[in-house]
Amino acid sequence: MKASIVYRNIYFYRFVMNILYSMKYKNRFMEIIALLKEDEISILELCFGDTIIAQECKKRNISWIGFDINEYFVKNTKTQGFNAILADIISLPSFPKADVCIICGSLYHFVNDMDSLLCKMLNSSSKIIISEPIENLSTKKGFIGKISHILTNAGKGEENFRFDKTSIIETLNKYSQLHHFTYTTISIKRDILIEINHDRNQHCNSSL
Repeated sequence: MKASIVYRNIYFYRFVMNILYSMKYKNRFMEIIALLKEDEISILELCFGDTIIAQECKKRNISWIGFDINEYFVKNTKTQGFNAILADIISLPSFPKADVCIICGSLYHFVNDMDSLLCKMLNSSSKIIISEPIENLSTKKGFIGKISHILTNAGKGEENFRFDKTSIIETLNKYSQLHHFTYTTISIKRDILIEINHDRNQHCNSSL
């Protein structure tokens, strides 16, 4: 399924996202980068979209690999010399091993596949960073609501579900008990920023 126009031009995408984030779009990624430690030298980024984290990793000599279902974003990222792979991550049997796995602004896409996704992330990395919007701007009236609604089709069709603070915490509490991981809420703003810690040698099997 073809993505909406916002997802077919990286510059238009950044312009729209800057409007939604009050011209502080890059900050959401820099808050993630700030959580990386010096000995964490390999990053797996799921549904990466933009190249901000990849660019920061390059500056720090950190290995980066990214997966995205959007052919336009993957092509743009590859032209910059980054290791970007076109794939629907739910269809993959496993993810590459990495010190840190990152998913930013995309967890809501997988509400019906959460168990499988989390298991593959836990088996890949001992540290997982999740940054997820918890305000559904697409329900707002006016210009912001209209722009947000356009963003609902990233290539898999329009999706109405979004996490809020309560539902994402309930989801993490449920799966942390099932799969024996701990998590820390780093910050709660427009997005919630969460760090999961887990022994990846303790294999996770999808339970649902």
